[in-house]
Amino acid sequence: MIMKKIFTLTLFAALFMTVNAQTNGIRVPSGYQAHVEYSNLFYIDGGTTMDISTTHGFFYTDNMYVGLGIGLHVSPDDAYVPIFAAAKYVFVPTAKISPTLQIRMGSFFTEGAKPYCDLSFGLRFASDHDFAFSIQACGSYYAPFDYTDSYWDYNTDKYIENKEHRNLSSVGIRLGIEW
Repeated sequence: MIMKKIFTLTLFAALFMTVNAQTNGIRVPSGYQAHVEYSNLFYIDGGTTMDISTTHGFFYTDNMYVGLGIGLHVSPDDAYVPIFAAAKYVFVPTAKISPTLQIRMGSFFTEGAKPYCDLSFGLRFASDHDFAFSIQACGSYYAPFDYTDSYWDYNTDKYIENKEHRNLSSVGIRLGIEW
């Protein structure tokens, strides 16, 4: 219920600010652009994690960005590397504050390639100089997998193998810069 209220308030604020935003001198850069993003995430099954990613691509229109990216997803026990294609839509490219929608699709690697998908919605705060800051609510899907941890137990002189089922799917807040 709280997430629904936060989403509704964020959507209302985004629409209000977009309508009242100044459009003088603001533009989305044409051509190449880089994004660096940090995410603070909460696992669906409980627990927290963080994610750092970079995306490099091009604005093909004033509204539409397409690029390729790589990330580092740090879980409490391990780290995973998602590789993805990203698409970002800027609703009002001439406004200082504009709502955005972003989707990422690709794979992450642990004992083989597994599907990865991420959807985020938020606000882009643009400057007059091809630079912007963004804050987004995001949800990430990582295909569940079985994880095997093995080690040598010196007390028993045996090789120990532990298997567990891991689900890295999460929701959270993402902060980003783009230039």
